[in-house]
Amino acid sequence: MTTPDPEVTTTPGPPGAPAHDVGALAARFELLADQDFAGYSPVYDRVARAIATDPDTLELLLGIVPVNRTPVLSLAATRYLALGEPSSPLGRIHTGTSADDPWPALRDLLHGRTNEVRHLMATRSIQTNEVGRAAALLPALASLLAPTGAAPWALVEVGPSAGLNLLLDQFLVEYVDVDGSAVAAVGPPESSVHLRCELRGDGRPHAFGPPGPLAWRVGLDLTPIDVTDDAERRWLVACVWPGIPERPERLTAALDLAATDPPPLRRGDAAADLEGLLGEVPSGLPIAVVSTWALAYLDTDGRRAVADAVDRVGARRDIGLVTAEAATVTPWIPPVAVTASGGDGADGTPTVLGVRSWAAGRHTDRALGVLHPHGRWLAWEAGR
Repeated sequence: MTTPDPEVTTTPGPPGAPAHDVGALAARFELLADQDFAGYSPVYDRVARAIATDPDTLELLLGIVPVNRTPVLSLAATRYLALGEPSSPLGRIHTGTSADDPWPALRDLLHGRTNEVRHLMATRSIQTNEVGRAAALLPALASLLAPTGAAPWALVEVGPSAGLNLLLDQFLVEYVDVDGSAVAAVGPPESSVHLRCELRGDGRPHAFGPPGPLAWRVGLDLTPIDVTDDAERRWLVACVWPGIPERPERLTAALDLAATDPPPLRRGDAAADLEGLLGEVPSGLPIAVVSTWALAYLDTDGRRAVADAVDRVGARRDIGLVTAEAATVTPWIPPVAVTASGGDGADGTPTVLGVRSWAAGRHTDRALGVLHPHGRWLAWEAGR
């Protein structure tokens, strides 16, 4: 199970469009530009719109992989190659040392090094290990674990990639109002990973971090990333959109932090292997299972299998499933009542923060709020 970004699950085009339809692929790139890139990643905004109007490039991409895996995976593959040649025209753009138009250089790379792009797209998946999402996970975990008091707890992440968010208790996270004024801060002040999250709307979490210490942690992924491997690290950087300086900076800081003591990761499928892994959690520890844009890679049956695994464990011990996913991915979470306002337009794919919890054998599903898919802002439901 890899950790996708929302862009890999956007609608592929008009209903009934063939899997290899140029129009469907063009629509995907246009939707990405309008919904996720505009006002946020200027390089990808320009490139996505250019690809959408270039039939030759669309046909080339459709010859590599099916339409539902093409858009951002193709951009990550070209970014990976560009980062490997930082002095090239495209490499200078991706490293931020050139403000040239990225489209001519990227088109040349796609058409001139198609086999290399094809190999990367055939052997890789989007694995955006976005630590910014920890800013939403921390208050969600605080809400889930509030009844346990200051008791130690266990964290299990579905689709953790390199497992960086398994280290969320080691990040410094600052929460601010839309005017920039400080609201709260959690985590060690000396942390090398510093996150900033804007709080929108009227709701505020009762607490911004879990009440007890994190005593046990593990991640479950089909293809775990080794944080000590340079090529693997470069792929994670390649999955980060260009032109947003804080994202690669905090990713590098988190990778360096993880490399000093890599978080434990297991290779496995969430739908089939989660329940077995949960059985390894030491008795007496309440369990928090988290998924951030990971269940989106499973089909409906797979998502249901994850929820069912949590339910079966919940029949005998306290556990919760905290999700930050598209609303259609977690149908058990009630509709959110809060709306986000006051942003700059770069709001990305709507992401619902919810929790499915079991305490003393009793089950509850709650919507906690909505967030930017990369954790730039959080709108919390009042009373949650």
